Amino acid sequence: MFAALYADGRLLDSDGETESVTVELNSDGDTAWRCRACGEDVTETAEGYATETDELVCWAYEPPADALPGPDFGDGPHDPERIPLSWCNAAGISVDPCADSVTVSLSVGDPRGAFTFTLSRIADDAPGDLAGRIVLHVPYPGEPLPHMPLAAVRPGTYLVGGQIGAQSRPTAARCAA
Repeated sequence: MFAALYADGRLLDSDGETESVTVELNSDGDTAWRCRACGEDVTETAEGYATETDELVCWAYEPPADALPGPDFGDGPHDPERIPLSWCNAAGISVDPCADSVTVSLSVGDPRGAFTFTLSRIADDAPGDLAGRIVLHVPYPGEPLPHMPLAAVRPGTYLVGGQIGAQSRPTAARCAA
């Protein structure tokens, strides 16, 4: 089997036998929050959101136009926003010629494990109706030793790490670009 490795559409040097590729994201445990105004990474504390130097006051703070008397320009709190993909530790793809399969792994939460999605072809000489067919194996609620707990939102969609409320209907985040 020949493997070609691409990054951002460009062919990377490889030995042609690469069977596994992993992209590590947020591997140094950086914060999941950034201030919208000043752009600094912030962490939630009991007093509010603070920078690495424990600064609670944002130098770029702008009070809303309709604000009641309060902090002046540069003298208010940080305005936190989640950093895109800070929830993902790593993403990987592995091919296994012996098992005739491709596995995609996504790690969130505990970096020692991952959700895995595997496509494999059942051997042509296997007994039953699936011989020669391609099957998809996915994580599911109640799976033994899961990477994180799953709760079904609707068929094929799961909440990771929690329970669904009766009125919850999550939607995917949208990019503003």
